[in-house]
Amino acid sequence: MHILAENPPEGWEAELLASHVVGSPWAKWRAYRRARSTLIRMLNDPTQRPDVVHLHTAADWSWWRKRRFALLGHAAGCKIVVHIHSGKFDTWLNSCSLRKQRLIRDTLQRPMTTGVVLSNAWKSRLESQLGELLVVSNPIKPGLEPPTEPRSKNNLLLLGRDSAVKGHDFAIELSNHLRSEFPELTLTLTGRNLAEPNWIRALGWVTEDEKLRLLQNSTILLVPSEYEGQPMVVLEALACGLPVCVSDRLVDIPKGVEAADYGDIEHWAKVISGLLKSPPDAITLLESSQPYRIESISKEWKRVYESAIVL
Repeated sequence: MHILAENPPEGWEAELLASHVVGSPWAKWRAYRRARSTLIRMLNDPTQRPDVVHLHTAADWSWWRKRRFALLGHAAGCKIVVHIHSGKFDTWLNSCSLRKQRLIRDTLQRPMTTGVVLSNAWKSRLESQLGELLVVSNPIKPGLEPPTEPRSKNNLLLLGRDSAVKGHDFAIELSNHLRSEFPELTLTLTGRNLAEPNWIRALGWVTEDEKLRLLQNSTILLVPSEYEGQPMVVLEALACGLPVCVSDRLVDIPKGVEAADYGDIEHWAKVISGLLKSPPDAITLLESSQPYRIESISKEWKRVYESAIVL
């Protein structure tokens, strides 16, 4: 969202309105109320009223919160773009009652409303229930590039919050398994502050600059997640020429990325061993990231926005 707001399509201006914060339920409620009040003020002022209200939504509470914003935009006569990001939106949607499913579909089927998903696979999964959907990927942050110095050898990397979904424990078990073949192998984790033994580095939260250094210095990125909407770290790794192995649970895996069976230590070990012995060409990985560069994504959003305007 920040990348899109800082790099709007040619001829467009963008303003970011955050409706969510990390914190207590009370802090989240206040953030939502502040954003709602700001949006209402903008919609009621002809000099500030946006042409398009572009909403980014996950599932569950995120959807219902953003739906309220969509209804406010509809009432003011604005075009609404709803960009669905959740990696479990289909699972959540199917768990909803039929009444709620109709409400979700009806919201996206309103006049002057465009539903957008991150990939063709998500379009296939959701379109039968939600109606026509467009596909626009998230953009890679500008400034990511391959390293100028040689990478470390035998250093695996997992970037993500400490959540069972992200697979930290699996990455540790996998690395321990691989050390019988690669005794010098190390594992770097973000999201956790403590880990044992000493060949594991647990870095906790890292800055964007620190993340870039990790992407430029590591040997292979591990993404053993149970689900993801679109793992940006995979696209960022490709932009840095870093080989990647992901869980086969992920959808629309980019060209050049290896996949292994979710939760299968032996299959992951085989794939990682192959990447360590024969890494893919960095130039090929870099080329795979081109469709996700902000220059390409901005042109796609320009087409969506301009087709959305009712003259």
